[in-house]
Amino acid sequence: MTLHILTIVLDGMPFLPMQLATFNRLQCDWHWHIVEGPANNVNCTSWCKTQYPRISLDGSHEFINSLKNHPRCHVRWSNFWSGGKVEMCNAGIEHINAPGILLQVDADELWTADQIDDIVRLFHVFPKMDFAAFFCRYFVGTNIVTIGEDCYGNNPGEWLRAWRFEPGMKFLKHEPPVLLPGLARGFKNLWNRESTRREGLVFEHWAYAFESQLAYKEKFYGYSGAVAQWKQLQNHPGPWPVKLRDFLPWVDDRAQADLLHKPAHCRNPGDGQP
Repeated sequence: MTLHILTIVLDGMPFLPMQLATFNRLQCDWHWHIVEGPANNVNCTSWCKTQYPRISLDGSHEFINSLKNHPRCHVRWSNFWSGGKVEMCNAGIEHINAPGILLQVDADELWTADQIDDIVRLFHVFPKMDFAAFFCRYFVGTNIVTIGEDCYGNNPGEWLRAWRFEPGMKFLKHEPPVLLPGLARGFKNLWNRESTRREGLVFEHWAYAFESQLAYKEKFYGYSGAVAQWKQLQNHPGPWPVKLRDFLPWVDDRAQADLLHKPAHCRNPGDGQP
């Protein structure tokens, strides 16, 4: 059963080489479909700020271009996708001509090779499994992650990432991703996030780990002062965890953040943190 990995990207460093290193360790038959460029803010991203034609400015374009002769990598790019992220997604899958598994891996999302092979195994072992959603470890700093469920970082309905794919399917939406005509053909059996977590399938989402990401999203999403507020979070001396909205005001009131690895002065007695 062939795995098709879909990534749409603009300025995807340092993650793209890390993702390729993971994919090269896969035991399954795999292909990586990479679609690069800025997306017009239409459909599900119509609320975002205007994008302008360009290529990636952080080395991603050069890295992606270097993969053109890789036997498992399929590259498309434009300096402007007028149909938005939906057009990018559909450009990535339009030449898949046989049934398989589709896994969306955004440019800031990291899995292990064993996890991805396990996803393919589950679709093989459970033939009625149509698509799957996952929890993630959501980074708001290189050593800071959100905690809690059903709140920012792991809101209900988020992180649908894997589908049993048939040629001719198309994305109707990207945020959240919706593939058609899967549901119309009776694709309705979802492996929910609790089920996939029991299998150890929780990925890492490095969404707000680096200052460059905040600088881009400050402009793209209109989060005024995002870089300065994020820096305050990175420099917070404690105590931990913190209410995330005190630092990132666009998140919901339930979300908290904590250090992933706590230094000795931040540990509670007996908490066992490394």
